[in-house]
Amino acid sequence: MKRSYLPLCIISLFLALCLAVSGVYALWIYYAPTKTQEQDVPITTNDFRYGTLYITEVSLQGGDYDRANVTKVSDVNICADLALKSSRSSTVTVAVTFYNSTDVSYYYNKTETVATDNERIGYTVSGIQQKDEVPPKTFKTVYVTFAYDGSNMSNRSLYSTLHFNFVVDKDSIGTIVAQTAVDRFRDILNNKVFNDSYQTLENAMNDRSGFNKASAVTYIGNVSGSSSEDSQVIQTLFGQEFMSMDLDGDGKAEPITMMIKRENLDNDNSTGDSYSYSSWGRNYTVNGVEMTLYITSENLNNVSSGKEVVVYAAAFTKPAGASEWTDLVPLTKGTADANNYGGYGSANSFNTDTWVSDSGKTMRQLVQEN
Repeated sequence: MKRSYLPLCIISLFLALCLAVSGVYALWIYYAPTKTQEQDVPITTNDFRYGTLYITEVSLQGGDYDRANVTKVSDVNICADLALKSSRSSTVTVAVTFYNSTDVSYYYNKTETVATDNERIGYTVSGIQQKDEVPPKTFKTVYVTFAYDGSNMSNRSLYSTLHFNFVVDKDSIGTIVAQTAVDRFRDILNNKVFNDSYQTLENAMNDRSGFNKASAVTYIGNVSGSSSEDSQVIQTLFGQEFMSMDLDGDGKAEPITMMIKRENLDNDNSTGDSYSYSSWGRNYTVNGVEMTLYITSENLNNVSSGKEVVVYAAAFTKPAGASEWTDLVPLTKGTADANNYGGYGSANSFNTDTWVSDSGKTMRQLVQEN
């Protein structure tokens, strides 16, 4: 009687997909069509995906067997349909090649049996160990050898689905997503978003009131404590797609809080830009100011004042005599203390003066290093 493998294969594939979606960090959120998988997966801000680490080839390498057919059935799963010989040394070895099409590193975790019809035939995986890295835009080949688990060789056939589990470094995700906002900010400073995008930002920073009216350091943000005008300027400059991003690598986009700070970071009055303000009947000019973008996805309405929150930051300057703003401090992950945007009451923002990188450096210290 001829065996029917179709029902088992369908069930195996369904279980494999469930594993992929509910696994660590919900890694494999979607599957791109095979014919387009060689293309780099685009990184967007409001619907960020990890992209795909996927199998590009499965090939028989050797062994001693009666029948062997091992195929790819999804990005990270294979199906084995084989029959060993009635010898304890009978094996089937296949090579499975993966390609990491994303801009982040994946790390091998383990290989799992999704479904099998013969527990007496097992497998070993070689060529990779737990926590081994598959860097961005690279291939990795591993080897799977099927063999008898013991001396009982009464059932020589196997139909099984295996799932290769890889995990991703969540910090890498946050940095890549935040970098898209940093690139956008550079374009804003250089009037590449629209013709007067920098002037729009500058006007908003000059139109100060209350706590920030007469100061050599000015900033605007889109936090709940800021004016509706400030929040609207942020949204106009960055666009709605940047108002929610996945910075914590959980596959979900959260509301973003941005702060843009204007101050002289390098103690050089010839770099950056200058602006004027009035205080107590006197006019002042501040020279050599740089621009720093701070970004966080923390829910600031649920944190206590003074608590550290994760904040990414990048600073820009305009070299003396230059016409364009350039990187002064590249995107850096750090922390800052939560506080109130207006300086009083419960926290709804973060204090940029308390920001330090994960290595413990202040923004000014990073400027000196660069």
